[in-house]
Amino acid sequence: MHKFLKNIALGGMAAALACTSGLAAAQDDAVPAAPDATAPTAILNPDQEAAMQAWPADQQASFKTWPAETQAYFWSLTAERQKMFWALSDGDKVTLSNMPEPQRESTWAQLESRINPSEG
Repeated sequence: MHKFLKNIALGGMAAALACTSGLAAAQDDAVPAAPDATAPTAILNPDQEAAMQAWPADQQASFKTWPAETQAYFWSLTAERQKMFWALSDGDKVTLSNMPEPQRESTWAQLESRINPSEG
C-alpha cells in the first residue's frame, strides 16, 4: 500500500511540474528544451563520479544525456530532492534546472507538498 501511495505522489510531482512549467513556457513563449544526447557533460568530482558509478546502467545513461547545466543542478540538490528528481521526465528535469531560482523553489515546494502533504 505504501508503495502504491508513493507512486501516486510521484505522479503528482510530474503534474505539479507540468503546471508550473506550462506557466513558464506560456510566459516565455518557449518550449522546454529536450535532453540532447550530444550535450557536453559536467565535470564530476571524485565523489560524484563514484556515486554515479553505483547507479543502475539506465540511470547512468539517462544522466549522460542531460545538458551540463542539468547535471550540475542535480548535484546541487539534497539527497531527498535528488530522489524526487529521478521521478521526473528528462524534459521536466531540464525545465526545472533552467527555471529562475524563485520559480524553481516554488516548484520544489509544490512537489514536496504532494509527497509529504502533512508537511506542506
